[in-house]
Amino acid sequence: MIEAPNVSSLYVFLAFGICYWILKRYLFVPLSGILDAREQAERDAERAYAESLAELEKAVASGEDNLSEARREALKTRETLRAEGAALLEGKLAEARAAAKAAIDRGGREIETQSAGSARELPERARGLARELAEKILGRKLAA
Repeated sequence: MIEAPNVSSLYVFLAFGICYWILKRYLFVPLSGILDAREQAERDAERAYAESLAELEKAVASGEDNLSEARREALKTRETLRAEGAALLEGKLAEARAAAKAAIDRGGREIETQSAGSARELPERARGLARELAEKILGRKLAA
């Protein structure tokens, strides 16, 4: 007897094709799109991270450059002020030396004036003291 051909494998192939088409359309394509979008977002995030890291390094380098420039300026200013202070100190010391020299010269002149006056008075005082001494020793007043 002749039997009807077994078409069940054709039904299996047809069911497989239909399932594949349904799964592809409603599962694989949207899921692939989601995964691709996630990979793209990850690449964008990595690129943004790399860019922000590069910008941070540039900002740090710029900040360090600014800081070193500020230090150099501060050192220059400090040295300038130190030089001005030293010049001012030298000026004040010179004035003080000049004032001290003038005071010493004035004192020397006063001493010379007083010694000259004393040198002039000394012979007269010596005569006067000698006269007083002689009067006391003799017990009487001397004439002339």
